[in-house]
Amino acid sequence: MKAIQFITMTVLTTVLLSSCQKDDNINPNPDNPNNVTLLNSSQWTVVANHIEKKQQGNLGGRFGTAAFNLQKQDELRWFIYFSDRAGFNSPTEIIVNSQNSVTVNKLTSGTSSDYRAIKIIYGTDTWETHMSFDNPSHINVFKNGQLTNIGYPHGPIKQLQTSEDGLLNNTVYYGGTNWVSHYHYGTGQWKNNAFWATQYVSTRYNGKTFVATLLNDGTTGTQGTITVLEESNTPDASNMYLMTNKNEDTIPNAGYIIHSVRHNENLYVALNAQWQNKYVVYRINLNNYSVQKVVEETKVENYDNTDPLVRNLAQNIEIDPQGNLYLVANNVQNMDAHYSIRKYKTTGGTELILKIEDLKNLTQVQGLYFFNNKLHAALVYREELAGTNGMNNYHMQIISKN
Repeated sequence: MKAIQFITMTVLTTVLLSSCQKDDNINPNPDNPNNVTLLNSSQWTVVANHIEKKQQGNLGGRFGTAAFNLQKQDELRWFIYFSDRAGFNSPTEIIVNSQNSVTVNKLTSGTSSDYRAIKIIYGTDTWETHMSFDNPSHINVFKNGQLTNIGYPHGPIKQLQTSEDGLLNNTVYYGGTNWVSHYHYGTGQWKNNAFWATQYVSTRYNGKTFVATLLNDGTTGTQGTITVLEESNTPDASNMYLMTNKNEDTIPNAGYIIHSVRHNENLYVALNAQWQNKYVVYRINLNNYSVQKVVEETKVENYDNTDPLVRNLAQNIEIDPQGNLYLVANNVQNMDAHYSIRKYKTTGGTELILKIEDLKNLTQVQGLYFFNNKLHAALVYREELAGTNGMNNYHMQIISKN
């Protein structure tokens, strides 16, 4: 655990240092924000563009991504805010629909509850959830803008994620009894499902909660077992609902789970098989519970794909409906961060689909999401304005792969 914390702190220092360096490739008239071009590739298209001017001074600061996912099936939402040593400000959401129409909403009241990373439109109601910066297990939920008491699940809130019909909380106790708890926006009730796991992912499908667990071989770590569990209506002695074991499948390349995505009936689970130096993706069919390996590729590079500017690091990993795996890489050179995106293909091999040179120097990739049949990426670039005493233009763009 300490090693992971050390790596994160090191990357944070690197990003802060690199973001303070002057970009020599600056436009002759930097006060005109339209002069700045972030994307230098015909393989991608800019679908949304937003610019904010921020006075930083001695407090430093940066825009970071809190959420990059769907608020409903035909709307992709990017939620960002500015943070510095004084706190958090400028919460902003950029919404793109399936016709590439863009809406930018600026939240101006400045209260902490405005930072609502989770937002889902369910039927005619808009549900938003704020997670406390000081105590992540504390949430405030808003229905159509009104604070609503939904209570709390059985276990503490550890990993809260969205689903089309509510909130899904995961307790993530390693090697013990876990609870995956779902709050249904329609019924207004929590349902807590209990099971044993070391590591797992959860999802909702056809009105039920599903869990896929991974148990590694206790000796070499090169073999493991994926277990598929389905929500049941059978309570145990403590009135927790049990989960039904639908399938157990032995896999040859274990490791640890780095991401999961559901596309229709297929739940894709990506593993870092560190003992074999590979990335592996499994497809789990939630109708027949089958487990199939669709990607197994040796890692091309070991660039860090964690990013302190992204609150949920899984936003820098994505899987498309065929099972192809996409990873954001950050190659730090001479204290500068250089971002790229690599695709690990179901057909074999890998491809660098967004190269370092495809982006303006010091542009950050802060999120990936497969939407509207295309891969989308969220970009942030800080343009330093000469002679303005710390005033900068922040350029935010959403781009899609052609």
